[in-house]
Amino acid sequence: MESLNVKIRNIWMGTSLVIGLVLGSIISVLAHASLGLASVTGLVFVLPPILLVFYSFKRYQNWFFQVHDDHLEINKGVIRKVSMVVPFVRVQHIDTNRGPLERVLGLSSLRVYTAGSKGADMRIPGLKKARAEEMQEDLKNKAIESEKGFDAV
Repeated sequence: MESLNVKIRNIWMGTSLVIGLVLGSIISVLAHASLGLASVTGLVFVLPPILLVFYSFKRYQNWFFQVHDDHLEINKGVIRKVSMVVPFVRVQHIDTNRGPLERVLGLSSLRVYTAGSKGADMRIPGLKKARAEEMQEDLKNKAIESEKGFDAV
C-alpha cells in the first residue's frame, strides 16, 4: 500500500488550523458576549483548531492506495472507514489536476472516472507530479488491457 506525499498532510493541517482559528474566534466571541463565559473563552478559542488539526493528521495517516493487476484500491477515513475498489475494465478516463497551492508544492491529484458514474469515482490527492503522471499512464494502459481482455470473453 502506498501513502500520500507528506506535503498534502501539511496542506490539510494548515487549512484546518486556519479554519479552526476562525471558528474558535467566532465561538469564543459568542460565548463571551451572549453567555458571559469569560473564563472558558481561551479554551473555546483553542479547542476547534486542535481538534481539526488532529483530525487532518489522522486523515493523512489513514489514507492508502494500491494499484493491483486488475483494479485500483483506496482505503481512507478517520471516523468512517472507506475502502473503494474500481476494476480497470470500468475505467473511462483518468485526469490529473493541480491547484495553485499544489503547483507551488509540486503536487497533483489523480481522478479516475468510471462507466456509469456522475463524477469522479476515485480521487487520490497529494501525489508528486511525476508520480501522478506515471500512475495516469499506468492506469490507462491497464484499463486498455482490461478492456481488450473483457472483449475477448
